[in-house]
Amino acid sequence: MVASAVERDPLAERAARQNGQAVGLPGCPPTAPAAGLRLLLACTAAWCGWLIFRSSFVASGKRVFCLLDDAMVAMTYARNLAAGHGIAWAGAGEPVEGFTQPLWMALMVPVNLLPLALRLRSLPVQLLSLAALSWNLVLVRRLTLRHFSNPRACHWLPAAVLTAFYYPLSYAALMGLESGLQALLTTAMVLLALAVVRGGEDRHRELWLLCAAACLLRLDMLPIVAVVQIYVLAKGGVREPRRRASWLLGAALCGAALAAHGAWRWASFHDLLPNAWYLRFYRIPPAVRLLRGSTTLWAWISDHLLLLAAVAAGFVVAASRRPRGAPGARGARDEPAPGLAARMALPVAVLLAACLSSVLAGGDALEADVQPRANRFLVFVVPLLFVLWNGLVNEVAGWLAQRRPHDDLPRRFVVALATVLALVVADGLWLAADGAGNLMALLGGDLPAGVRAHAETYASLQRLQAGMGPGRLVATGTPGMTAYFTGYRVVDMLGGNERRIARLAPAVPLRPEDFADYVPGRAKWDHAYVLARYRPDAVLGWRGAGDPSPWLAAAGYRRLPDGETWLRAAAP
Repeated sequence: MVASAVERDPLAERAARQNGQAVGLPGCPPTAPAAGLRLLLACTAAWCGWLIFRSSFVASGKRVFCLLDDAMVAMTYARNLAAGHGIAWAGAGEPVEGFTQPLWMALMVPVNLLPLALRLRSLPVQLLSLAALSWNLVLVRRLTLRHFSNPRACHWLPAAVLTAFYYPLSYAALMGLESGLQALLTTAMVLLALAVVRGGEDRHRELWLLCAAACLLRLDMLPIVAVVQIYVLAKGGVREPRRRASWLLGAALCGAALAAHGAWRWASFHDLLPNAWYLRFYRIPPAVRLLRGSTTLWAWISDHLLLLAAVAAGFVVAASRRPRGAPGARGARDEPAPGLAARMALPVAVLLAACLSSVLAGGDALEADVQPRANRFLVFVVPLLFVLWNGLVNEVAGWLAQRRPHDDLPRRFVVALATVLALVVADGLWLAADGAGNLMALLGGDLPAGVRAHAETYASLQRLQAGMGPGRLVATGTPGMTAYFTGYRVVDMLGGNERRIARLAPAVPLRPEDFADYVPGRAKWDHAYVLARYRPDAVLGWRGAGDPSPWLAAAGYRRLPDGETWLRAAAP
């Protein structure tokens, strides 16, 4: 759908004919399918495959594939749905929507219908993320060639290489988060919106379909959808009556889809929002969220400062110049490509919308231990930053080609240097707090973050299952793995799948001056309530939920030698 939407660009074709150029990509000569793209896709698949393998571990002589715990929560809902139990959690407490990615969870349902052991079912999800990353790589190349190149410089490798080997995005996607699909949908929306505005294509319904999919993937994609549609409206994408009618029809279909999902949520869970939204926003002081969100955003900006500063400067320069042919233009020799600032405006606005979402959410819990360079609210839009960087590189390369038309060496050197420099900055290989560690992670020398904790949790679950049969109730701070890999009923001590805890005030009062201690989604618990309400047979893995030891000892629980597992004395 997206590919067909951008095959033609009538405005660029007309300009090419007027300039005596061959008709093809905007400002670029026609190009055959690139062997370089196929090679890059193969390298990406090999590198990601090694990362997937390194994320697995061996337990009791058998290899186990496991996702981050948030993804394993979604896998539990998908497994229960595939087994005919409906969209339900692990049999403890009131029904709640304990996942925040409905579309991603729906894609996990067919995976859980496969005749695979539970320890292997995470692998198809990781391969699905790899497919999304690869498809996004193709769209990044297309976006760069069609909208961020010029007749003298049609380089696309900088954006594609940076996207392919940007470790934070690959890590988040391959460890089971929806980030790969988010990146794919975001790039596709930008590509299609530019095709509608620049090419005059009537593709509003397809664009709205992508917008609906993005919102069903994550509700906090709404700001990005709004930015894309406002751009289309502001740039005259609906001036013609026929296109206006198409836009309105697409908007109605998108609204109907979101309304239907909201009605289903109310009928299924009697809630207006996912449970995690109450956990993250309800009764959390806004000042604390905004301060922590601003701090984490600044950390991301600092880590990518060179790229961000270059793109910002390029956008300002492009906006200050008139396009070729405009009255008062200084001539074609030192002007940017026509409408460069207008084309840059959409990716820049999407980046700003993602930054705003990250600040409002207070950042993400994963920043503290497993994903420090870019959280889930930012990582999926970084490919657009790489596209903008590539656009500036093409401007410089085009200027060099104009000055020295018969010498390719200078511009090839500029392109190669820009690619290497940006990769070093983006992946934190130099001038970073842990440059050596980032390099080892990129090369696959170290285990991906969180894998050792997964192996320890899995071993604890095996020991527990050896002494306690299925059907028992377990309270834990790592509910995803516990619910998915066992037959136990599970209550989340941190409230992700527990309605009352999600609506509590923070367990430790939060003050603005203590904002650095706030971890989103890990600030609410009530151990006395859990023990009295659920009377769990075992308590384990309470990471981040304070220390329940005093409550457990007073309630007659005994600690096992592993130090993290407690059993109720009267439990069978």
